[in-house]
Amino acid sequence: MANEDKRIRFLKWSFVLLFVIIGVRLFDIQILDYEIYFAEAKAQHEKRSILPARRGKILVRKNYLTEETTPIATNNTLKMLFVDPLVLNYPKYNPNLPLDQQKKNNPEVAASLLAPLLIHSHCETIEGCEIETDPSTWTTTEQVAVKAYEKELTRIFNQIERRRVILTSGLSQERIISINNAGLTGVWIEGDTILADPTQIVSVEHTAKMLSPLLNIDSEKIESWISRRPKRYVEITRKIVPEVTKMILELKSNPENKDILRGIQLVDEHWRYYPEKNLASQVLGFVDSDGNGQYGIEGYFNHILKGKEGYIFGATNIRGQRILSDSLGISHARDGSDIVLTIDRVIQDAVEKIMEEDIKRYDADSGQIIVLNPKTGEILSMVNSPSFDPNEYGKSFLRYEITPEQAEADREDENYNHRIPTIIDEGRYYRYFNDWGPLVFRNRIISDIYEPGSVMKAVTMASALNADEVTPQTTYDDDGPVSVDEFKIRNADQIYAGKTSMIEVINRSLNTGIAFITKKMGRQVFYEYLQNFGFGQYTDIDLEGEEDGKVDHWTNWAESELITTGFGQGVTSTPLQMAIAFSTLANGGYLTKPMIVKEIRHPDGKIEVQSPKIIQRVISDETYQVIKSMLLNSVDNGVARGARLFGYTVMGKTGTSQTYKNGKALVGEGTTITSFAGFGPIKNPQFVVLVKYDYPRYSQWGSETAALTFRRVAEFLFSYYGIPPDR
Repeated sequence: MANEDKRIRFLKWSFVLLFVIIGVRLFDIQILDYEIYFAEAKAQHEKRSILPARRGKILVRKNYLTEETTPIATNNTLKMLFVDPLVLNYPKYNPNLPLDQQKKNNPEVAASLLAPLLIHSHCETIEGCEIETDPSTWTTTEQVAVKAYEKELTRIFNQIERRRVILTSGLSQERIISINNAGLTGVWIEGDTILADPTQIVSVEHTAKMLSPLLNIDSEKIESWISRRPKRYVEITRKIVPEVTKMILELKSNPENKDILRGIQLVDEHWRYYPEKNLASQVLGFVDSDGNGQYGIEGYFNHILKGKEGYIFGATNIRGQRILSDSLGISHARDGSDIVLTIDRVIQDAVEKIMEEDIKRYDADSGQIIVLNPKTGEILSMVNSPSFDPNEYGKSFLRYEITPEQAEADREDENYNHRIPTIIDEGRYYRYFNDWGPLVFRNRIISDIYEPGSVMKAVTMASALNADEVTPQTTYDDDGPVSVDEFKIRNADQIYAGKTSMIEVINRSLNTGIAFITKKMGRQVFYEYLQNFGFGQYTDIDLEGEEDGKVDHWTNWAESELITTGFGQGVTSTPLQMAIAFSTLANGGYLTKPMIVKEIRHPDGKIEVQSPKIIQRVISDETYQVIKSMLLNSVDNGVARGARLFGYTVMGKTGTSQTYKNGKALVGEGTTITSFAGFGPIKNPQFVVLVKYDYPRYSQWGSETAALTFRRVAEFLFSYYGIPPDR
């Protein structure tokens, strides 16, 4: 009787303990880990389909006479082919089945039907591959290409049909017993192999931790193997052209192919398309394969252009088919906004053609031109050369191999421009076909800083005039190099003409004259003017990748640095900052914020209009009139005469910037950065143009390169705007 009581008490406490364990486990599942299991259950019983959003267009003004716009970035709708693993579920291929059954169940047949059509999407990556749709015309190369792709498709389809994951093989009997005893859902043994079905596993983390000691494999690695796919479908290929789409649909409509192609689906995808190809490519940037904007407007306004995807969601049955019920929901896609730029298409196109011709004429590594409306700060043209086609941005990564001897010779050549990169990859040397590689994506007008050189003298002179330190008739004794600190400041032409006026300082671009001016102004006053002109600070233009340049604080200047800053050395600027400074000289003395975006047009019809913004007045109207006359004289009678244009008044200043290697100044052609900044006409300036060349080999001087390009651009602008001659 006593033994019987003990057994009853043991069973009672065993049941109590069992209930406690079950209760704790239920509490753990239903309370502590509720969100995890809820998400797993929801993923198994709910289907969500993405509704793509249309990316906003980027538009420019057709010409200055009209407010009409034209798109330079828009969208093409092409098809993407995908396979639904829950629909495409081929039984394992059995060669012993009747021929008609083999055809229905063999993924190789599906691959053989689709490969000749889908190869068109891959043909461009295969040398000598231009496949026609008619197999009877295929060359041997084309036949090999199709067979190779057919084999690849078969491999993909075979992977899709097996939703199970092989974790490891060669298990001992002891391990097999231990795994079976673990009782893990979604995990089973076949022979000496352990497999898993991610769709049947409730807790991936728990299963991975249980299997880790049994398989002697890190739990994180197991977890990555058995994690559920984030998408239900498997992409096969994208950007299928309409002709191929039509042929695929005809295949699917054939009753004989119904079972074979039952899991093959096509869906619309919106792809970025740039109808003008290279036009303003660095301004635009591009959209990568994930649909995200990179560089330029595409990158800066990606969140506005991209819009927001929508989706349809609802419960599904065990076959993965959506059930019509109250739980069915729709979140509509929200299209992206359109952006209208200040760029004038006619000006942009014309200036790009001028730059393309002149960069070859002057044999420069790269070049930039910016055209501004000085009254509003609107950017009418922004040109970088070399450029790229945003439709095929991937080609910028193509490269070719060079010998180690070539790479070493370049390093030894003191005039070789090392900004063009040589790539070292696994001990081998390469160059990009386009010279710059992906650096071509950079908009150098806002992203590259440089020592502007003598174009800065126009700003220095305007500052001194406005500070009442000099007048055009003020003279100084130009009787030789100026000794300062341990340096000597020399004139570029090595000519010293004695008593010299400020007019001649600008005409002849005299460094000694700038030394005289900057000493009269002093460090603090000159520094404050540089700040007021916008140097050493961001312009806050609506583009990605802007640099701010560098102007050291005046308290850190040695006397020599005060002088060299006055003629554009020891200070750095972006081409945009220098163009904005000249815009201040051209519009009456007002620093304006540069504008690249005119409007943002939202899909709900709302339009945000961007208005011109004046930041501050920098110089007086009197100074404005005087500096215009001095810059006009420089073009008519000075070193800037290469910019002189028959019948018209243009004003401007040349610039030549030295570059250095190992702290030593380089000399000769192909070692300098040349530039010219100017505007016209004198009575009512309509445009500001800055031209810059990097390492021209035709000449080392801005007066013989950039000034001549400025003249061509100005000549076009006078004609385009219909401005009558004023001489």
